[in-house]
Amino acid sequence: MSVTTLTRPPVPGGTRPGVRRAQGPGTDGTPRTSLANPWDRVRFAGPAATPCARDLERVDPDVDEDLLPDPGQWAGALVRSAVEALCGIRPPAQLARWLSAELYESLARRAGLAVRILGRPAVARRAAVRRVHVCRVVPGVVEASVVVHDGNHLRAAAVRLEVHRGRWRATALEIG
Repeated sequence: MSVTTLTRPPVPGGTRPGVRRAQGPGTDGTPRTSLANPWDRVRFAGPAATPCARDLERVDPDVDEDLLPDPGQWAGALVRSAVEALCGIRPPAQLARWLSAELYESLARRAGLAVRILGRPAVARRAAVRRVHVCRVVPGVVEASVVVHDGNHLRAAAVRLEVHRGRWRATALEIG
């Protein structure tokens, strides 16, 4: 009985077939990205938050919502500003007082990452809000869905606004 040993010829470049290496700088501290799967700088989901009774205790129940700005206009302006921050045409610090601390940290980190990976856009295209739908959850809490055009794509966004110290403040934000 004879035994034949099979060997594969060496692959040019020294990599095994089927193994794809991440492309991008990577050596200078910038994140690696794949050119085959481009990174979407506007897609964003804030920190996961589950509403519970403790969260609803933070809401000011005695505030008259009639004295507050229209939550639909507020949600639209907030989402438009967040999209512009993620696109690199607005500093995220401008949103700090209108977002909860956790949400602001997440948005600022994501916007900074987008600028590091893709740089600032050559042409600043302002985002435009197309439609806003508002749903009151409990007194002092509203959730809104917003359709926004970022200059390239129509996107859907969801935002939760809560009354905090007599004004609306976003506690959750997701942009698709």
